[in-house]
Amino acid sequence: MKVAITGANGFLGSYLVKECLRQEMEVHAFVRANANTSLLPLDGNFQSHTVDYRQDLDEQFSTLRERIGDLDFFIHNAGMTVSLKNAEYYQVNVGITTAITEAVLTSKLLKSTGRFVYTSSYAAQGPATINQPVSHYGRSKLQAEKVIQEKMPNYLLVRPTAIYGAGDEAFLPLFKGAKMGVYPVTDSKQKMSMIHAGDLARMIVKDMHRTPGILHYNDGHTYLHQDFIEIFQALFKNKVRKFPLPKWLAKFSMGSSDIWHKLINKRPGITLEKFDEISQNWDLHTTDLKHSSVKAEISLRDGFEDALRYYTENNLI
Repeated sequence: MKVAITGANGFLGSYLVKECLRQEMEVHAFVRANANTSLLPLDGNFQSHTVDYRQDLDEQFSTLRERIGDLDFFIHNAGMTVSLKNAEYYQVNVGITTAITEAVLTSKLLKSTGRFVYTSSYAAQGPATINQPVSHYGRSKLQAEKVIQEKMPNYLLVRPTAIYGAGDEAFLPLFKGAKMGVYPVTDSKQKMSMIHAGDLARMIVKDMHRTPGILHYNDGHTYLHQDFIEIFQALFKNKVRKFPLPKWLAKFSMGSSDIWHKLINKRPGITLEKFDEISQNWDLHTTDLKHSSVKAEISLRDGFEDALRYYTENNLI
């Protein structure tokens, strides 16, 4: 079996590469020029190819097909997750996805029986009880899904919840605060769901062999902030105190951060809009949405320990 993965050098992408290799697949990573590939493995069954998404993809994919042959699976995992420019979400998540699907079809890079897999997000569905996207990120992901549904005859749309694990840095601020004994909370009753990147990659690779359509991915548990606090206390072996933070103050801080990052022309780790989104209830695994039948194996405690090990080894904490 032969698979190509866009965004293969990123956090989730690297896990997908490793899982496909474990399944003895021939893996082709599509990465941008000068991309950081430190998370990618060195393996004889793995090849990396430079792709410029700003140039003619039809020609690039046709050239790649001549070099590597046609594919059994194409996993489109690249995308924009955080931006201060709303238009950028649509330019990347919708525009590039459209160009990729068209190039895959034109070049016949994917076999006629092959499957196109897209890494979307819970954000495309929207928080629990709302059932519609609440951010430009979510809306762009939903639009990208519709492009794939219209163009690709055989697809799997993957909607994971919050992803964590070694290699991720989105949760790093929480770890740093907990190490100092502080855990800020704007809503102690907020319901959350999580999925470790290792579990997610395993689920996707298994499902892409058998299940078309849309699937939602999580570890099957509902978490409260108190659950996080208790795990942090065990990991750091210190008292972690819940610090009630008024939502208006948190939003003011996020808004100020947005302004500052615009002035210095730098992308922040989180924006005000992203904060509004992740502050919702995300326990969608309790609804009647279609979920993966593959069960998670990594507990939140083990997953957080895995992430902490990565942060420590890379001198991030």
